[in-house]
Amino acid sequence: MKIAIVVTKIGRGGAQRVSVVLAGYLKRRGHQVSILYYDGNGTYPLEEGIRCHQLPYSKNVILKHGKRIRAFMRYCKENQIELVLALFRGYDYTWLYRTCSSSRLILSQRNDPKAEYDHHVVARWESRFFFRGADAVVFQTEEERDYFGKAIQKKSLVIPNPVMNGIPKPYEGQRKKWIVNFCRLEPQKNLPLLLQAFRVVCDVTEEYRLTIFGNGSQREYLNGLIKELRLESQAELVPFSATVHEEIREAAMFVCSSDFEGISNSMLEAMALGLPCICTDCPAGGARQVIQNGVNGLLTPVGDRKALAEAMLQLIGDPEYASRLGEKARQVRETYSVETICSQWEALIDRVMKT
Repeated sequence: MKIAIVVTKIGRGGAQRVSVVLAGYLKRRGHQVSILYYDGNGTYPLEEGIRCHQLPYSKNVILKHGKRIRAFMRYCKENQIELVLALFRGYDYTWLYRTCSSSRLILSQRNDPKAEYDHHVVARWESRFFFRGADAVVFQTEEERDYFGKAIQKKSLVIPNPVMNGIPKPYEGQRKKWIVNFCRLEPQKNLPLLLQAFRVVCDVTEEYRLTIFGNGSQREYLNGLIKELRLESQAELVPFSATVHEEIREAAMFVCSSDFEGISNSMLEAMALGLPCICTDCPAGGARQVIQNGVNGLLTPVGDRKALAEAMLQLIGDPEYASRLGEKARQVRETYSVETICSQWEALIDRVMKT
């Protein structure tokens, strides 16, 4: 089958990583796979034989859409694309190609819809219009799915993110006094909350340090906050590293302070490493879908600095408990393996193509 996967960019990001993982799986299953994207600034490694095609860009909104429609339609026609899979709500060109050809269209919600649509009327209208026009819609969590009406829910399927292959084996030795996070440095991640909670931890014990791996628009602001909180010797921001998993294997814990997420890939990968994990119980329910509070990780209320600090201090004060959480956490390797999750995508694709 000839499949085109559409993403906004193939650089770092959750939807981009899932796109690359899914493309590789489908390629190994014998499909011809293309990735169409807007921004190619950096990418996850692609398997040999996966074609990449960049759609045109223009600062003029009208010209931008016009160029993309023409380029997308031409590419799909010339390459006889049978299925378009967009890991976002899709746009006019994906919907148009479906309606004027015999192809099929699967769209996917990749973040908390309340955060994405409640204050953006046009985006909310687009999501409902294009989701209704798709052959199927994939959600990461039930909470995402339940945001939409019954017409969309009837054609939906909940498929969580996979844990990427190649994650190093969990570390078995004594862990360093080191707290880590790796994510985009953007407001959604609420990294000021993490820094403020870490300040509380440092008031109790100065033995631990915090490292946040990532790139993004808030780097300068966060560096300023580190100075304001007098954490220069204990907290740091470092650029995202392609070897981040290997680098953080010995850390004491992973802490996610996000205000909203679909399912955090960083959380899944940290759990696969066997790190004790603390995550905010944020919409759209991805953290609570994966973490059983007190069993394979800890959940704290969104925006609650005190609770986040207390959770970190709990793990610091009870290393054996932290170790038990990490041992349970590593089970995500099997539950959310690439083969397990991508086979669900392939089953959906087969069903859609038969309708």
